[in-house]
Amino acid sequence: MALTKVDKTLLETTSGTASASTFLRGDGTWNAPASAGFSKYTVVVASDATFDLQSGTTKLIIEVQASGGNSGSSGGGGYNGGSGGGGAYARKFLSPMVDTDTLNITIGTVPGIGASGTTTSVASASGTSFTTISCAGGAGGTSYSGTTQGVGGAGGALPTTGDFNVAGGGGMNGAVGQSNTSGSSWLSRLNGRMVDTGGSGMAPIGYGGGGNASYISGTGGTGGAAVVIIWEYK
Repeated sequence: MALTKVDKTLLETTSGTASASTFLRGDGTWNAPASAGFSKYTVVVASDATFDLQSGTTKLIIEVQASGGNSGSSGGGGYNGGSGGGGAYARKFLSPMVDTDTLNITIGTVPGIGASGTTTSVASASGTSFTTISCAGGAGGTSYSGTTQGVGGAGGALPTTGDFNVAGGGGMNGAVGQSNTSGSSWLSRLNGRMVDTGGSGMAPIGYGGGGNASYISGTGGTGGAAVVIIWEYK
């Protein structure tokens, strides 16, 4: 049996416009078909930057990992510095996004022995697309002083601006005859306790962890760098 072509002008519809790129739903509305899949871009930003969205971007996932704190210095006789705290982490899903918006990215630093990591953040340049996503860096551990052990740095405080938020872990205090462990972060892995016999402390593996203090004597370990990861979807 031959099929008869239906004149779309005779169909009863409630909304939308008939075209080559739309289809008629059962409820009488003309709609564009859903995309077969998102186009995804992954961008890792490791320094302050102004970031322009790709043309056609409608959704974002932004990950913000603050920097870790450096450890304090250790001395002879088993008196050790405190290890650094880990930086805080936040993840945010943003939809809808306007692809003409620009992101202002601030990357926290880890500047020197016993120093704290600083705040890492992502803000909308227009000030209207979303609330600034901000994460605090981990605090630095203090150095030993005579026969006084160093104190471990606190982890970055729990953020409030992400959909998923993780506080940084605190670094351990120094102890006679023992090494100590640095504070963790969401994007780092601990090096564990130091077992060397001197020299500089160790940096964490990954991003945002605290620096390990040296086991016997030596300068402080450097905290992990901050990072921002941007996932764009069309």
